[in-house]
Amino acid sequence: MKKFLYFLSGLALLLIIAWLSIDRYLNSGSLEPDNTLWTPHLGRDTTVGILPDKYANYFSYTVVRTNEDMGFKISGEFPDTRYFSFNVYSLEDNATQGSLVDYQIQTDSGKPNPFLVNRDSVEAGKRFTVYILPEKHKDKKLPNILPFRDDVKLLFMIIRLYDYNKDDFGGVEYPTIQAITMEEGTEKVELTPVRSPRPLDLRTIVHTKSLPGMVKRLSLLYETENTVQLDGPHKERKYFSLPFHAIDTRGYIENNDNRYLLAGITKKEEEVFVFKFLSPTYTTGPENINQTNVRYWSFNLGNSATYNFNALKDEDAIVDENGYVHIVLSDSDRAIENRSRELGYNFMEWNMDWKEGLVLFRHMLANPDFEAQIDEVPPIQKGMADFTPVEAQKYIGDFSPQGIRMSKEEFLTEYSIQSEGIEVSNN
Repeated sequence: MKKFLYFLSGLALLLIIAWLSIDRYLNSGSLEPDNTLWTPHLGRDTTVGILPDKYANYFSYTVVRTNEDMGFKISGEFPDTRYFSFNVYSLEDNATQGSLVDYQIQTDSGKPNPFLVNRDSVEAGKRFTVYILPEKHKDKKLPNILPFRDDVKLLFMIIRLYDYNKDDFGGVEYPTIQAITMEEGTEKVELTPVRSPRPLDLRTIVHTKSLPGMVKRLSLLYETENTVQLDGPHKERKYFSLPFHAIDTRGYIENNDNRYLLAGITKKEEEVFVFKFLSPTYTTGPENINQTNVRYWSFNLGNSATYNFNALKDEDAIVDENGYVHIVLSDSDRAIENRSRELGYNFMEWNMDWKEGLVLFRHMLANPDFEAQIDEVPPIQKGMADFTPVEAQKYIGDFSPQGIRMSKEEFLTEYSIQSEGIEVSNN
């Protein structure tokens, strides 16, 4: 019996030593503010998964929290970019914990936030401080608190920049991060610096934990192809449609401020796709920020493994006199590109080897008064026998993209007979 007790005591001691060693390793960073902890994920990098926007950059810090009081103080300068936000997630369930958007952030100086309309051209504040804290500290008298659940152990923090105007972080240095603790249940704010946790390899976590489930769920989109045939310019010709649908984004490390519509495409050789939608108004600068239908929109081409390869963003799109955007998607082909230009259409190259594609349409920060809220579109569900009733255009009309598919020959001959192209009907 004594030998067994000695064994248990020794095992317990080894476990304690092992835990202390692991804890020390995980929390072996600097006590001082540090801006080298961010891992960049650049939207133009086609090896970044989960369908990123080509015109967006993402900067992450992923940690194991071994101290239940640990939070983070982040200090930096506002970047020159169309959109800027902080988001936090629990990677145990990929659940979003919340976000803090550019215009919501108080400046350190008290001067106006540069992401708010400033018609009097008052000098805007340049610096900010954000506190990412456990919920139990959310009532502390600190500015810009972004709370997360107290029980989150695997914490993922991310900064998103869309349509950045200068270098990869909007012309400023990366913000610094400092790990801190505070006393619970006291009104007094006393920040105690502690050693920063070592950044974890987010790509490995995503590839092993998040991507497989996401790829499986998105595969349902390929069942929505070719559900309706539309009249072509000749009544005997029918074109297959490519409808867009909403999906349930929970567990996708989703951005709280984005809403998405997607279409699945299984591409055949020399096939051409034509899309049409009504462009919402979008932000062009400080003079109309948060005064338009959306802050930003983009149209992206990715593959079935959720890597993104091409995109068109709002300010680069050709828009016709009625406010519509037409996009021709095909392999690189001079005849198709020339005909697209003649029609006044945007051309997007299918610049990937995959034949299973995912087209993602994004509205960012839609104005609550905007008539076409993607939130109103019911997401597709496994087990649906008919996806037609939940096609996005039935809920938001022409603000939803609608597509048709045809051969190269059909596009260059029959389609071109009508200068306005084939009308994609809501009926």
